[in-house]
Amino acid sequence: MEKIIPDTISEAVGFGVDPELMIHLSNTLDEDLIAFADSQDDPDDCSDVQTYIFVHYLVFIKTESFSHLEKAIIRTEGWAALECDTMNFSESTKVFELLDLLKKVKWSKLVASAKKSIEQYDDTGVVKYLDDSFDALKEARTIIPIGPKDHQVFAQATGIEGRCHAHRYKLTGNTAEADRAIELIWRAANGFPKGHPQNIRWLTYFMRSSDLNEYRRKTRNPADIEKMVEATNTICQFLPKDGPTEARALFEATMCFKELFEANDSIEALDQGIELATNCVKAASNNHPERFLYANNLANFLDSRFRRLGSLADLNKAIEVAERSLPEISTSGESLDVPWYLINGLATFLGCRYLGTEVLQDLDRAIELMQTIDNSAGLHISSRASCSHNLGRLLLVRFIRKKDTRDIDKSVDLIRQATEMEELPEFHRALAESLSARARHHKDILGISEAIEVGERAVYITPDSDPHLPLYLEDVGVLYGNRYDARGGMADLNESIRLLTLAVDTTPPGHFNRPIAMAHLADRLRERWKKGGSQEDFDKAKSLFRRSISGECYLSANNLIQITMSAAQPEEGATTEEISEYLDKVVQTIAQASPMSMQQSDQQDMMSQFAHIPSDAAAAALDAGKSAFHALSLLEQGRGVITDHLMKIRTNVSELEESHPLLATQFVALRDQLDSTEKNINLEAACPGVTGPLSFGDIARAGSLQNQRVEAQKAFDNLCAQIRKLPGFENFLLPLTEEEMKAAADPDPIVVINLSTIRCDAFIVEKHQIRNIKLPKSQLVTASTLGNSVRHAGYGFTVQSQFVRLSLEWMWDRVVKPVLDALGFTKTPTEDNWPRIWWIPTGFLCRLPLHAAGYHFKFPRTNETVMDRVMSSYSSSIKALVYGRRRQRSNMGATNRNSDKALIIPVPNTEGQARLPYVTKEVGVLNSLCPSLHLTPVVPELKREDILNAMQDCRVFHFAGHGVSDASDPSKSGLLLKEGIKNLLTVADLQNNQLQGNPPFLAYLSACSTGAAEAKDLLDEGINLISACQLAGFRHVIGTLWEVSDPYCVDVAKTLYETIRDEGLTDRAICKGLHEGVRKLRNRAVWRNARSKIFPDDHFDSDDDDTAWEAFAEPGESQPDTSPSMVDLFENYCSTLGITDEEYGKPGSRRWNERPLTNLDIQDETPSTNPATRCPQHETSDEKRAADMARKLIPFALDSGGETRPLDLYWVPYLHFGV
Repeated sequence: MEKIIPDTISEAVGFGVDPELMIHLSNTLDEDLIAFADSQDDPDDCSDVQTYIFVHYLVFIKTESFSHLEKAIIRTEGWAALECDTMNFSESTKVFELLDLLKKVKWSKLVASAKKSIEQYDDTGVVKYLDDSFDALKEARTIIPIGPKDHQVFAQATGIEGRCHAHRYKLTGNTAEADRAIELIWRAANGFPKGHPQNIRWLTYFMRSSDLNEYRRKTRNPADIEKMVEATNTICQFLPKDGPTEARALFEATMCFKELFEANDSIEALDQGIELATNCVKAASNNHPERFLYANNLANFLDSRFRRLGSLADLNKAIEVAERSLPEISTSGESLDVPWYLINGLATFLGCRYLGTEVLQDLDRAIELMQTIDNSAGLHISSRASCSHNLGRLLLVRFIRKKDTRDIDKSVDLIRQATEMEELPEFHRALAESLSARARHHKDILGISEAIEVGERAVYITPDSDPHLPLYLEDVGVLYGNRYDARGGMADLNESIRLLTLAVDTTPPGHFNRPIAMAHLADRLRERWKKGGSQEDFDKAKSLFRRSISGECYLSANNLIQITMSAAQPEEGATTEEISEYLDKVVQTIAQASPMSMQQSDQQDMMSQFAHIPSDAAAAALDAGKSAFHALSLLEQGRGVITDHLMKIRTNVSELEESHPLLATQFVALRDQLDSTEKNINLEAACPGVTGPLSFGDIARAGSLQNQRVEAQKAFDNLCAQIRKLPGFENFLLPLTEEEMKAAADPDPIVVINLSTIRCDAFIVEKHQIRNIKLPKSQLVTASTLGNSVRHAGYGFTVQSQFVRLSLEWMWDRVVKPVLDALGFTKTPTEDNWPRIWWIPTGFLCRLPLHAAGYHFKFPRTNETVMDRVMSSYSSSIKALVYGRRRQRSNMGATNRNSDKALIIPVPNTEGQARLPYVTKEVGVLNSLCPSLHLTPVVPELKREDILNAMQDCRVFHFAGHGVSDASDPSKSGLLLKEGIKNLLTVADLQNNQLQGNPPFLAYLSACSTGAAEAKDLLDEGINLISACQLAGFRHVIGTLWEVSDPYCVDVAKTLYETIRDEGLTDRAICKGLHEGVRKLRNRAVWRNARSKIFPDDHFDSDDDDTAWEAFAEPGESQPDTSPSMVDLFENYCSTLGITDEEYGKPGSRRWNERPLTNLDIQDETPSTNPATRCPQHETSDEKRAADMARKLIPFALDSGGETRPLDLYWVPYLHFGV
């Protein structure tokens, strides 16, 4: 370089500087050269002037000494001024060229110095460097003014000056600085040809400057936005194709679209960014050093579109992209290091998806992922803050689900730490949420006030242009509303409304959070209206509620249901028609909130939130004048959702196979994936053999299984939609039509009993019509009270047994008798051809034995009982009945119709439970009858897997032993084997034991509580052992509602199997056999009770006079009775306790409470000796509460004659479910 520059100078000057001197000086040491230059006087001679200029310039080149360059420039200017008159034109021109060259060199060095200073400022934030850069550029302008905007020589300087103004805007907030920066950087970019590397460089800076983007988001100047669009399009137009730089260039381009979206809320920019980010990931090889960065970028883009539009598909894709980026696990079990931000992002996405779907596995995986990040392992403080914040948010969400106070305390601590490390609005928002949740849990008003202060801080430090500001405003508005709820005070309510109004007004149209904010505002406006507000408040609230669920914005199924239920409150001003409209919408959404891809535990948690809504919807529909079919269809759609999912995926596709085999094959493949035993996956199951904390690789493996199910459901739904387009399959897996319902009632009518706080009805489905009869109102409270208590009453006590009797008589008066009268079943049949009714109870009636309703202990006897007029069978729903029949028709040729195997499971001895001596006798009866039944008895090893395997080819399954019902998780209810609870045959086991291809005929569950409905918020889901057997493929199931007597089980089984022997293994024989067996036990109980009244001093311990009690038990015609019944007295008594329907919530309320107990005296009783029952021998808190309640109702549990011994009611709980 030293030789080139002097040659250039010599050529520029045009006079000869001695070449040897030039070489000598160029090779001279810097110190000697400087000394030589400083020793030179200002020469007059032309040749000396040239040497002087050259020497000083050479010093500058070698040492960057601006003072020597300045001397060279000054002397050149003087030379030009003095000699211009004596030089010829050629010589004069060369002198001026030299002067111009020297000035450009100084200008270039000043610009380079400015560039270096601005870069130092970028690195350090020291303002002195920014000032130095401005000073250098100012001096450069004194040498050469900035040229035309398209001149490349000056474009770099222009851009650097623009950067300086952008930084100064950040420091001062002066918008003129931002405008000047935008102007200069845009000019710099356009100083190069379109597509030139420097053109792309400056356009990229124009798009990605955080300082300018903050300003543009705030001002949204159309001219600036137009420039951003043009810049982004140009960058994309000249993206490199293939090659090593392609991925990086694509990444930079996506960032431009990100800024454009944030500046202009452009969904189109977001879509284009996702497209480029997808290509970027594809362009990066598996070993690309930045592959994690690119994958995280794509996932964040998808997450942004989810947060803007609310589409769960985008969030699912974001999770999939992030999970695919996790390295595969090597054979050693070790994995590569993964950037913390990728794990943090994945955990965030999973947490968001949980909020929309409430799939607990997502939340657990998110927390496990965050716990794999070691915050102390060299993370920057901002990264540690982000991780603490994210984990704290996730723990808050888990606290809301599980109510473990350790989670909320840890959440508050972690998020508070994050705010101390870095003050960001989202951190303060999260802390406010956690403080509020903890305060509401502990009923701490001061805690809510602290949450408000923290939330207001988030609002205060958030720029007006920040797109998240509406969310922060909404949160604080909700907090003020919470404090109003806790302590009253119109100031809090008004402030809540003010903030929520701001939130709604500033949320962009189409934003997925807009309907939620509108609903919050509507709720508070409605509250102010109730407190004396204006009609305008009421009208606006109504409008907001309607708009929030109108579909103009995406809403998750869960949010849609919550908002709609809030709107559908009669005391809040909703009309009958509006309530019906809202509840219709909710019922149609319930199934979406609990998709079949969910684990059953999550489905149960979700469905428990919607208890009673279908019943209220049906009642509201009738009140609004809609048809009985419409109301009944709502019940069918909203009840039994979990079992309905299983029925759908297990539906028979033989007709589809005949006409469209390819579609049938696809259906079966998806069905098998959705109905696999891996449905209830969890982290431990997905990572066998792993002990201690799980790595993100372990967690990803579990996530992969869940994602496969989500994708399978999407494909399943799309396939069903395709099938419905085919002729003859228009209603494929859709709700039953009216004609299909009526066909299901041929030949036996179906009766659906619906109790609601709105009204109570019985729907009667017959082969020619569907109608409803209105039942007496306000039956819900009585049904719930009886249902809660009867199932735990225990017949060893006089009071409890009379309490069961009361429930039977109440059902007769208020529910069943009106139905039988409407159907014309008013007498006891005189011939053997008994009519039959299919009963479908709803809600709390699922805990009561409709088939046993009536006045069984009247003296003299009457026919005022169900079992003296009709035979009874049950179904959980009409769709379940239809599904079972269709399945059986399609399996008419299945092998099990010819199987002769009777699978018998006798368990007289169970670890930890009372011995059941009559089990052996019961099994002996069945064994003796098997030859006449054309069955071969088989008793396998009493192991869970052996029994499930043996079911595959049995015709009859008979279990005799203990049963257990799990109130917290009905799917864990089961049949106890020898090892007791350690080897339980559960509902889930039976559901997953698919026998549809080879369906057995009968499952006889001779145990306690096999049809029990313990979980009060899942009554309509029908999750118990009976339904599990039906879903597994059994045509008929015999079970029990609650505890049964060990010796009586023998009698019932004997009568049923003898009936089958006499009439064959037919549908009707099962129903008739159970009816006759139970009726015989009832008759015996009636005779015993009568004998104790007729002969009070005698003791009858045996039933040796069978003829006498059978003759006595034959009922006569019922007679009018004008005296107050126990039912009337009981209901009146309930009213004196202040127990009303309102205690059970508003119509459709998701918060239903157990009936409160009053402080009446509890009378102790000593139980009489009663036979062993087939229930676990322990008393739960529910059982104790129920027993206490029964004792408190003594005045109405005894009839006028009084009772001195417990009634024999062990015949009551037997049930038949079938087809």
